[in-house]
Amino acid sequence: MTRVSGLLLALVLGLSSSSEAGAAPAMDWLFPAGASRGGTVEVTAGGKFDQWPAKFVCNHPGVKVSPLKDKGKLSIQVAANATPGPCLIRALDDSGPGNSRPFVVGHLPGVTAREPDNEPSSALPVTIPAVVEGKLEKSGDVDCFTVELKAGQTLVASLMANHLLGSPMDAVMQVVSPTGIVLAQNNDAVSLDPEIVFRAETAGAYIVRLFAFPSAPDSSIRFAGGDSYIYRLTLTTGAFARHAWPLSVGKAQATAHVVGWNIGGDSADGKVIAKSPSGQGLVWSDRWANWVPVVLVPGESGLWQPETMATRPLPLSISAEALGKDAAQIRVVLAKGKQYRLQARSSGLGLTMFPSIRLMDPAGKVVNTFEPKGLHEDLDTILQAAVDGQYLLEIREAHGIAGDRRVCLVTLGEIKPDFNPMLGAETVVAEAGKPGVMTVSLNRTGGLSGPPRFRLEGLPEGMPWRAEPDKDATKPVKIILGADNNTRAFSGPVKLFASVDDIPEKQVWAGSSYPGLQVMEPWVHLPPAKPMAKEEAKPAKPMEKKK
Repeated sequence: MTRVSGLLLALVLGLSSSSEAGAAPAMDWLFPAGASRGGTVEVTAGGKFDQWPAKFVCNHPGVKVSPLKDKGKLSIQVAANATPGPCLIRALDDSGPGNSRPFVVGHLPGVTAREPDNEPSSALPVTIPAVVEGKLEKSGDVDCFTVELKAGQTLVASLMANHLLGSPMDAVMQVVSPTGIVLAQNNDAVSLDPEIVFRAETAGAYIVRLFAFPSAPDSSIRFAGGDSYIYRLTLTTGAFARHAWPLSVGKAQATAHVVGWNIGGDSADGKVIAKSPSGQGLVWSDRWANWVPVVLVPGESGLWQPETMATRPLPLSISAEALGKDAAQIRVVLAKGKQYRLQARSSGLGLTMFPSIRLMDPAGKVVNTFEPKGLHEDLDTILQAAVDGQYLLEIREAHGIAGDRRVCLVTLGEIKPDFNPMLGAETVVAEAGKPGVMTVSLNRTGGLSGPPRFRLEGLPEGMPWRAEPDKDATKPVKIILGADNNTRAFSGPVKLFASVDDIPEKQVWAGSSYPGLQVMEPWVHLPPAKPMAKEEAKPAKPMEKKK
């Protein structure tokens, strides 16, 4: 999943025209990568900081970041009522804004891994529920943690590393006995991150063991590690949500239902706590150890039922389980010549179904079979009906596999005039004295062709800006910020809004579709023009006498 962006807290920096700083800050990682609500943690920021202390901003209003005296050391304070979920932290200095890195707000007690813990005999005891903040520090590193389980208890061990934190690791996790016998193993549950659900048959100590390979395979055949191999490991015998069910809710809906482990009854309902402009939200309850994503849809959400063969109205939003080699069938009415957007989402919701959808026309003829373009991708395609009538969608797991996480959300709707304005970058950095350039892709659909209108908030009063649309409406629009030979310095967040025809205004954004990882306020850095060097005074020429 791509990752990392979000709403930035406002901060305006005063810049000096004499500043000759080096490159902007470059953060490679944060460790630990999260904190519990109501807590304050000391965090190490890995990367390059030519100026220290740097300034730090976060897109989460409940997270305050302060640099400490030692370079790369931060104090991060999380408010007691902070909304759980991922957010973004960005470093800035006189050179401009650096990149952002994800940080996670949780609510379980935190435990920091320590060395040595490579063997079951040296495993770190963990009182559950807890989140272990850890790092595979070097090649060959293995981390082990001991948990005490009662007979019949179900342990959920879930790793967050590559999927949301961007750690370059493909982890493997095991539950082993104190003598090292492997009792359970997993390596890819949520994208490349493992998750194990283990039921203890007898009471006693069990070891959760973790190691990794590089997410980008290389020629080595040993376990990998390094400063950036950072993870958060959730360990609990309490309620843990697997996914929302259905996988979508109406945009105005405040609650959603989930399925999972050690969960049921009233405890299976949670709040929709975060929403992104991509149409995703997060569902969470303080009775669970985690949160799960949910898709926000304009109409009603439903579950596929084998006995329901009635024609479904559009827009369609149906959650379906993989049925092995069998297909879940859905009937819809399509109109000749109209275009429709068909999506089947699973991987993007942290699930594992590889959907295959066969479309059959009113005569029972196969029109096409649609599948995602690659592994860990979702299906998103456009189809056009050749004739009026009732069509049949047959939804299968492409490999004929069923299982707890092999479910998908199928949506189908007529493509109507609309747009989705996206920034070309999270930040804008101009050369000294020159205007900055922000690019915006409108991503029009449904034949929308009107000229765009823009509104900008955040620039100092009197500082000019303008929009320069391309003659080709499919190409990005340039937003020019500031003027040539600009003598005014500005560094801070701005908000840009776009509208086309009579469609309501939308805020322009960048980043991931995952809630909390969007940049809604790009940081603009406009250094002033450098002062002209004073020329040395030249002696005046003597006046010639008149003849």
